[in-house]
Amino acid sequence: MHVPSRLIALGAASAILIAACSGGSATPAASTAPTTAPASAAASQPAESMAAESPSAEASQAVNTDWKACVAFDTGGLGDKGFNDLAKKGLDDAKALGYDVASSEAKGSGDYASNIQRLIDEGCQSIITVGFNQAQATVDATLANTDIAFAQVDATWDETTNGKTPDNFTGLDFQIDEAGTLAGYLAAGFSKTGKIGTYGGQQFPGVTRFMDGLDAGINIYNEKKGKTVALLGWDAATQKGTFVGGSNPWGDPAKGEQLAKEFISQGADIVHPVSGGTGNGSIKAMMEAGKWAIGVDTDQALSLPEYSKAILTSSQKVIDAAVLDTIKKNSAGDLGGENYLGTLANGGVTLAPFHDLDSQVPADLKTELDQLKADIASGAVKIADYFK
Repeated sequence: MHVPSRLIALGAASAILIAACSGGSATPAASTAPTTAPASAAASQPAESMAAESPSAEASQAVNTDWKACVAFDTGGLGDKGFNDLAKKGLDDAKALGYDVASSEAKGSGDYASNIQRLIDEGCQSIITVGFNQAQATVDATLANTDIAFAQVDATWDETTNGKTPDNFTGLDFQIDEAGTLAGYLAAGFSKTGKIGTYGGQQFPGVTRFMDGLDAGINIYNEKKGKTVALLGWDAATQKGTFVGGSNPWGDPAKGEQLAKEFISQGADIVHPVSGGTGNGSIKAMMEAGKWAIGVDTDQALSLPEYSKAILTSSQKVIDAAVLDTIKKNSAGDLGGENYLGTLANGGVTLAPFHDLDSQVPADLKTELDQLKADIASGAVKIADYFK
């Protein structure tokens, strides 16, 4: 079994079915793998980056485009400018290479199983599901259709509940708390008020990892500098904080504006929403207040150019490349049986360039981010040590 270099087989101990970051879906976005970046390593890719390790070259000779690749999107609708945009971008990239593609979009939770079945009936040979709420439907379909390759974005197989990882399943997971830690350190060093806000759409690991990293990065900064920068909306040590919840946690920008204004009233001048399209309202509110935001999943200074002057950076998952790589490996004969973990070291997660705000980020802060990135990638810094 040949696994592209970005699709790393993990041990069974890491096989925990975790949640997707957004329930919505979206229009195509720019790839999260930056093609140009400032000198700061925090905004560029490591030596072992996606670009350097891209399986495109190694897999190109084996790519079989006589293969139908499909994505099942969750509820919320295409257009979140982030998480689901990237999965759609990966599918679009596969189409550009010559693959036959199809997709489905759920209008409600009752659509999950039927949408996956429709893709099966249409002859899809790879089916990648997006969204935490599709977990059970994905498990059921994977076990019932062993000749079809299934994968889930932001998930690995729960071997405790569902048995050994099937040979036709690939988990696509992202250690986004690593990029989040860089974002937290940056925010702590950039904030003028010493208060940062964050909130999530729903409380599950695909969301809280962003928030954990933000908390750890702020704590690292405080320890290093003897400061007391505060995080509002999340405590990684107790796993308690602010979440949108309700029936539309991912697609309510008005709620996002409201939450941002609440954080501003508490003194925050930087907010990091982890809530799909809801968070776009927070970014808008921060810009209108002359303050800043940290984007999520994709480089939101590019996907939301109208708000770019307020976006300090974004914590990114390179989901589009992971989706495309999965399709390539499936079509080359590897249907699964392993999990992929995107990290700073392999370029599967990263911090976006500072774009319009680059000149305002002090040079010494960029240098410190470079070192922190290297220390996290090497294992010298353990993020969990800074959940305080």
